[in-house]
Amino acid sequence: MRIRNAAAVGALILGASLLEVPGAVAADDSVALTATFNDPAGTTAQQDAIRNELISLIDRTPAGAEINGSMYLFTDGGVGNALIAAKKRGVKVKLIVDGDAVAATGPDGKATGSEYAALAAATGLGTDLAADSWVLACPVTRGCIGNRNLGGGDDGAINHNKFLLFSKVGSTDKVVFQTSANLTTSQRRNLFNNAVTIPDAGSGLYAAYLAYWQDMRAYGSSGDGLATYYKTTDSGPYKTYFFPRQERTGTTYSTDPGTDTVVSLLNNVDCAGGTTRIRIGMYAFTRSQVADRLVQLKGAGCRVELLHNGEDGNLGSAVRDTIAGRLDYAARCAGTATDAAGVARTIGIHSKYLLIEGTYLGGANRKLVFTGSHNYTYPNLRSHDETLLKIDNAAVYDAFAANFESIKAGPHCTAW
Repeated sequence: MRIRNAAAVGALILGASLLEVPGAVAADDSVALTATFNDPAGTTAQQDAIRNELISLIDRTPAGAEINGSMYLFTDGGVGNALIAAKKRGVKVKLIVDGDAVAATGPDGKATGSEYAALAAATGLGTDLAADSWVLACPVTRGCIGNRNLGGGDDGAINHNKFLLFSKVGSTDKVVFQTSANLTTSQRRNLFNNAVTIPDAGSGLYAAYLAYWQDMRAYGSSGDGLATYYKTTDSGPYKTYFFPRQERTGTTYSTDPGTDTVVSLLNNVDCAGGTTRIRIGMYAFTRSQVADRLVQLKGAGCRVELLHNGEDGNLGSAVRDTIAGRLDYAARCAGTATDAAGVARTIGIHSKYLLIEGTYLGGANRKLVFTGSHNYTYPNLRSHDETLLKIDNAAVYDAFAANFESIKAGPHCTAW
């Protein structure tokens, strides 16, 4: 396994894993299982680690192969140019973006889709779905699949996914790239994110993602979408969870923990003996039932720790009240870093991962990572197009745990 991240994290895991610089390629041009983390307060290379890993995969995709992707926001010219160049050398590039990525900026003035025009142009990927390459924007009023508006200030469903699929990279067939990062400058420069590069290796993971992507294309290009879609697939050491997932009849979107996937995952944890550990790095956390379950697990003997983004509203008031003083550790990530030009930036966390070490589903000494695009909010569960990915691999777990501890020990998160 290859680990690509900031030097501080690399030092923690060097003894157990091969540490490589971003974009490093094996001598035989094969793709290994790789965990990548950026450091928004680090060097340019450390900030761009996830982006550089993705561009490396795109650049190594041979003519005749296919890239299928789904992305929420897209303003990264480096990735956009790499995709267009791949098309020009004979790669079939098919990309789905959210409707919010069509306009260069959103209503708040933040960059959302400045690359869309170049991708949609005839000199880019084009928009003809009958062609070998194209870009498709989901309907502006919903996601590609999800069509639900929860009300109460919710803006409605979006395609919040962040993954690309490669039929071949170098000498390796069927590669999945899943990240927590949108393809924007702010995600690289201001927020901690994570990514995994996974060769299928006969697991069936690539096929599971591709079937979901094909449904996104079908529903996104015609019809009215769906209020619920929830599908899960076991693929060897991996499991995919695709959303939205609707609550049961007789409940509301916020009052049915029985259909909250994260609550269900936490229900599989056994805290007996006091050795099980739960670590969460999360951008947005507003689901009170998840908070309730974390407090219960702490009370049952698990060690429970949380790093959350510090932007106003990203930690719901009900969640804050539930966990205050009741977890082993909780920290708000909203520090500052000053760039070479003397400009101060707020540094937060945009990752979306849950780490479980200990007893899970009756098995002891498990090391599991749950990551993807899925925040712990109700829209992420009930309305958005989302992916949650389970990874049952000790080396990947160790890399994520090292990332958590590095962020925790750094200057950008403050315990409360």
